[in-house]
Amino acid sequence: MMKRKVLFASLFLAIAVIGWFAWSAFSVPRQRDMRVFPEAERIDLGNTLVVFYSLGGTTKEIAGRIAEMTCGTLFELETEKSYPASPMLYLSVWREQKSGKLPELKKIPSDYSSFDVVFVGSPVWFYTLSAPIRAFLSQSDFQGKIVVPFSTQGGNFGDFFTCFEKEARSAKIANSMDFSRSTARDISALDEKIAAWLNELRDNLPRKLEI
Repeated sequence: MMKRKVLFASLFLAIAVIGWFAWSAFSVPRQRDMRVFPEAERIDLGNTLVVFYSLGGTTKEIAGRIAEMTCGTLFELETEKSYPASPMLYLSVWREQKSGKLPELKKIPSDYSSFDVVFVGSPVWFYTLSAPIRAFLSQSDFQGKIVVPFSTQGGNFGDFFTCFEKEARSAKIANSMDFSRSTARDISALDEKIAAWLNELRDNLPRKLEI
């Protein structure tokens, strides 16, 4: 009798797990609502471009705030094929990284000549660059522009910034920043961190910008 109960319980669990994976394969990750930041003064970095890829909304929120504070241009990278929801997401990302195959992007910026500073934001996937950002970097030549990478992650950003610097062609990397889940959870702390980072960047740019 006990063995039969264990067998039924195991069978039920297996069906539930298979069902969960099957459901996630045909679902897309949930985008959380964007929060409203307090009004802020402009931090002048010249003509600024903020390029980002976001899956759940955290990177998008931070990229939007950077663009707002710098009066910059926002550019969201989108993949031709959508990623599935968890747990299939992790399997899909793992397969991409294992194979080295990069996703196709719908569009990327074609010219950086009019910008003084280019921000590039991405979530950390398995302690490194997300595949969409790798795809973006593989197709981009920053033409000697100042490029500022930023990451969002649950904990450790791993080799994200080391890989970014290696793969960002013709870029002058400056003042990168990582945003952990704990910091991003509190909007006041997040806003203070972004403002302090941008002010430090402004004060330490490799050259004075003509605004």
